[in-house]
Amino acid sequence: MKRHLYFLLVMLATGLVGCNITIKPDPNSVTTNVDSVEVSVNVNVYGDSVAAQPVDLSQCDMVMLDNGKLHFYDTKTATSIPYVAETDSVVNCVFTPDDCLYYCVPAGKGIVLKRVNLTETNPQPELLADWGVEYEKCVTETYGTVSPLEYYASRRMLGLHHDFSWDGYDFREQKLYNMDNGQITDWDYETWQETEPVYISDDQEEMGENYQYVSTADEFAEFLHDENGQYWFKDGDPVCLTNKIDFSQYVSDPEYASDREFSYISSAPDNSKVLYMAILEWGDYPHGILAVSSYDGTFQMPLEDTDCTGFNAKWLDDGSLVYVGEEPLSPDDPDYDANWHYRTHCIKRIYPDGHVEIIAHCGDFQVKQSVLH
Repeated sequence: MKRHLYFLLVMLATGLVGCNITIKPDPNSVTTNVDSVEVSVNVNVYGDSVAAQPVDLSQCDMVMLDNGKLHFYDTKTATSIPYVAETDSVVNCVFTPDDCLYYCVPAGKGIVLKRVNLTETNPQPELLADWGVEYEKCVTETYGTVSPLEYYASRRMLGLHHDFSWDGYDFREQKLYNMDNGQITDWDYETWQETEPVYISDDQEEMGENYQYVSTADEFAEFLHDENGQYWFKDGDPVCLTNKIDFSQYVSDPEYASDREFSYISSAPDNSKVLYMAILEWGDYPHGILAVSSYDGTFQMPLEDTDCTGFNAKWLDDGSLVYVGEEPLSPDDPDYDANWHYRTHCIKRIYPDGHVEIIAHCGDFQVKQSVLH
C-alpha cells in the first residue's frame, strides 16, 4: 500500500488520474485579462445552444476535481454536473456556509483565488485575488500535492500554505485572504491573535482547519480508547470496535511495522458509526488504513484502499461515507503495467447498509455540510 502511495499522488498532481465524465469543449470560449492575470470566461456556459436551460447548482452538496475540472454533484439524486464555465485548471477548493465554492488556479508562475456562488443563476467564476506567491511554493516536496485551501470560519479568512520545509515535513508559511475586505496578508502569530473572531453558536464549530460542522456524535471521542492493539468504546460496558479486522495483512513493509495505534477521525451524523485510522507502520509519516465500525461493534469495515497519510473521507447527511479510494488500472489504460499493478484513484460511497459504490473516477472532492446534525 505505502509503496503505491507516492506514485498515486504524483499521478493526481500531474493530472494522470482519469474520470468517467466527458466534457465537450465549448467553441464559444474567449479569454480576457483582469489586472494582468489571465482569466478564462465561457460565453455559452451550459451547452451548444444559447437558449439552453440553465443548470441549477444550488442543490449540489458536493464537488469533485478531475484533471483540474470541477464537477458538481447532488448526492441525493446521484447527478453530476460539469462546471464548464471555469476553463482554468483548479488545484484545490473549499465550500463556505454561504453556498460559495472558493478555489485556486495557477496563473503564470503564480496562483490566484476564485469563487463561484452556487445560489446564482448561471453562476460565473469570479476572480478575487492574486495570492502573491509562486505556484511551485504551494506544492509539497514529499508527494507533490498542492496545499489545501483552508477556511477559518471564526475569522472569516481563507488560508493557503506555502514554502515546504523538510524540518517539519510540512509548509512553514501561510497567506491569508480576508473575506470581508479582500486583503491578502502573511500569517503571523501577533496578527492572528489580534484578529477578532466572529460569533459562532454552540452548534457551529470548527473542525480542524477546514470548514466542517461538528456533529454531537464527536462527543463520543472521549469514550474511545486504544488498548492492547484494539480500539474500544467505553460508555458503559466496553465494546471492541476492531476485533473482527486482521490489520496485520495491511502492513506493507515489516521492517517499518510498529505497535498498532488507533486515532479518531469523525462520527456519523446519526451517532451509529465511527471513522478512525489504524496506524500500522512509520516512515516519514504514519501509514496504515482507515476503518469504519459501528459503536456496538457489530459492523467493522477496513477501507483497504486508503492510507493514513493524505486521506480524504467525509460523512454525508444520510449517514453515508464518501472517500477517495483506489482501483486497479484497466489493461486498456496507457499507464497500465502488468508487472507493477498500478492503481488509480476513484471516489467511493459507503451507504449506511454497508454496500460500496464507485461514484466517480476522480481523485479529490469536497462536501458542503450546511445541515447541522
